[in-house]
Amino acid sequence: MLELYFLSLQRNLTQKAMKKLLGLGLALLCLTSCSSDDEKTPTVNLDQLAKRWFYVSTKVGSQKTPYDGNLPCGKDYLEFQANNVVREGDYYDCQQDPAITTGSYTVEEDTDKLTTTIDGETIVYTITKLNSKEFQAETTFNNLKITYIFTSTP
Repeated sequence: MLELYFLSLQRNLTQKAMKKLLGLGLALLCLTSCSSDDEKTPTVNLDQLAKRWFYVSTKVGSQKTPYDGNLPCGKDYLEFQANNVVREGDYYDCQQDPAITTGSYTVEEDTDKLTTTIDGETIVYTITKLNSKEFQAETTFNNLKITYIFTSTP
């Protein structure tokens, strides 16, 4: 009888110790996973927006299509300037200077939303990638997600 009592006591102590170890392990896992989130490099650096961005491709769903509006004599671009001015450069006939359409833009820093108004057309994008060399922005048109991909080098 005494032996059963000690076996039961040992089982209870073992179960309590296991629960404490499990709890401690989960707490350590949470702390470890939380701290790594703080160390991730952001994919959007809004300080990089103000420059000339050249069209590379468009992605609709999973289908990626190279931009075909570039000519050997010049590449089409979007240029974000100070004072919220955006310029769209279009080389359409190898003319020396591109046709320029000027508009405005705003950026919501907390949501990475970019709104452009060019030639009376307003489009709202979500910036999904922005660094010194790459710029990607997506929007929805007719229930299709469209991602525009740019590069900073012509």
